[in-house]
Amino acid sequence: MINKQRLLRWWTYFRRGHGTYLVFFLSFANFIVIQYRLLIEYLLVLKMVFSNIMIFTIAFFLLYIPLAILVGWYDYRRFAVPVELTLGAKASPWNRDIAKALMLIAEGRKKEAVEILKKWTKEL
Repeated sequence: MINKQRLLRWWTYFRRGHGTYLVFFLSFANFIVIQYRLLIEYLLVLKMVFSNIMIFTIAFFLLYIPLAILVGWYDYRRFAVPVELTLGAKASPWNRDIAKALMLIAEGRKKEAVEILKKWTKEL
C-alpha cells in the first residue's frame, strides 16, 4: 500500500525533476525549433548561414551558454541576488536571532544568547 508520506516524496521528486531539469531542456528544444522555423527559414541571409537546424543549434549554444553564464555571474555579484539575500536576512526571525546572539556572545553575555537560541533548538 502506498502511504501519504511516500506520495508526497514522489510528488517532491517529480516537481524537482520536472521543474529544474526536464522543462529546462524542453524549453531549449522548443526555442530552437520555433526560432529556426519562424526566423531562419524565412530570411534568406540567415538560411544561407544556418543551412540546417543542427548548425543553428550549435551556434545558438556557443553564444547562449557563455552569455547566460555572464548574466548569471553579474546577477550574483552585482544585481538582484545580493539585494534579495540582504532583504531576506533582515526579514528572517532566525537570522535576526542568530545575529543578536552572536553580538551578545561577543559582549560576554552568553546566558542571554542561550535564552534567545533556545526557541530554535527545542527539538534537538
